[in-house]
Amino acid sequence: MAGQLRPVYRCRRGVYTEDPERCSGPSELLMTGEQRLRLSKLMSALLRHIPEEAGLSLGPGGWVPVRELARAIRERWRGREHYWWVTPEHVVAVAKLDPRGRFQLDEERGLIRASYGHSVRVELGYRPLPWEEVPPVLYHGTVRRSLPSIMRRGLLPMKRVAVHLSADLETALEVARRHGRDVVVLAVDTGCLRRHGVSVVRASPKIYLVEKVPPDCIEPLTNNAR
Repeated sequence: MAGQLRPVYRCRRGVYTEDPERCSGPSELLMTGEQRLRLSKLMSALLRHIPEEAGLSLGPGGWVPVRELARAIRERWRGREHYWWVTPEHVVAVAKLDPRGRFQLDEERGLIRASYGHSVRVELGYRPLPWEEVPPVLYHGTVRRSLPSIMRRGLLPMKRVAVHLSADLETALEVARRHGRDVVVLAVDTGCLRRHGVSVVRASPKIYLVEKVPPDCIEPLTNNAR
């Protein structure tokens, strides 16, 4: 999650927006951009990697109650990072407005989970996409120093449950820049994945997951490296 996020406003009837002018009536500031960014990062860490740090246990599918997550954040980090203000509403607003679909809500059951990015073992229950719904090319951003190894071994999950691929170059670059400044984007031929028997699932509108990417399905896009 690079850079800053915009503040979140509450409209009438529980609608959340970054632009208060979109409200048909009065709006109220719910979170500053800084509060939103810090809360989103902490939610991602707890739901993907370290639920035990907040005394949480991921249920089947990686779901946890929204109220439990908000309470755990408020109580465990109250003194250290000033999260005393966090309520279930803040958690829901962050999830609904996340620009890359990092979170999923089951509002009927009051549950939340991370859509992707897990290092803890969890079965998300995604089904492989029909091949006619898979884009012909997906992208993966990485630091340039990793390129020789990737071209020998392919893309592997490493510490994650799955390999993450992006629907567009911009998202791939954003991910890569979290790990360094000298980055390169790799194009992944999904037709090649099909020939290797590697299925593709969609975790969010911008993120796809695969178990691996063989080396012959990868082409570095040197013109897009920055």
